[in-house]
Amino acid sequence: MKRALWLGLGVVLLSNAVALGGVWYNRSGAPEAQLLLSERELQRVYGGWLREQDDGVLRLQLSWRHAGEGWQLPWLDEAKLRELGFAAGTDEQAWSRQPAREVWLVLELDGPVHRRQIEQARQALEAAEAELQARPESEVLQQERDEHRRRLLHEQQQASRLILVDAGVDAEVLRQRWPDRQRQVVLVGRMEPYRHGAEAGYGASIRLENDRLSVPHAYRELARGWERSYEQSGFKAQVEVAFGRRHEPWVLSIRQ
Repeated sequence: MKRALWLGLGVVLLSNAVALGGVWYNRSGAPEAQLLLSERELQRVYGGWLREQDDGVLRLQLSWRHAGEGWQLPWLDEAKLRELGFAAGTDEQAWSRQPAREVWLVLELDGPVHRRQIEQARQALEAAEAELQARPESEVLQQERDEHRRRLLHEQQQASRLILVDAGVDAEVLRQRWPDRQRQVVLVGRMEPYRHGAEAGYGASIRLENDRLSVPHAYRELARGWERSYEQSGFKAQVEVAFGRRHEPWVLSIRQ
């Protein structure tokens, strides 16, 4: 009985030592990337076994998106799919048999792609306003103008500025291609491509592997004001996040 107890205790201690060793290794040396994020790029984690009342830990999760409003990824084509190890072409049966694969993903913060999103929303609003000016009595055009105005405001003030811009199988190659460590981060994830019809482009279901951060105790009270992204009302924050040698994130500081 005592032997089993000591064995169990030894397993727990060994597991904790391995976990702490991994954390130490990830945070040793210079960060792989260091980004200044806002409440737009981080969501508070709720629900399930991650509820705060379960273990007393407050967690945030990276909030990112891809360019455009549809399902297609503009940078994902047949050449990129082959580079990532997927089959490409029009064979629908081959598509349905492809499992998700582990890949490296590049997220860019407030870069040219994000600024292009804002500009496209602005141009769409200007076009809608021009149409409405020609037919000011049209309620449909008024509604379309108002919707474009809301989309522009959303892009400017609420939408995540952290955008998926590339993927690859080699993190170092991607880092050479995307060298700005204050704007671009390389993270591991899983990708499963799809398409809708032979003439359409390509999309993908994508999940990041290490996208959650524990909030240090010193910033716990400040971060309690964090709500779900769709509930935010006036809460503003700047969160300095580092990504280490294992490409895992941690919070350096939080300020409002």
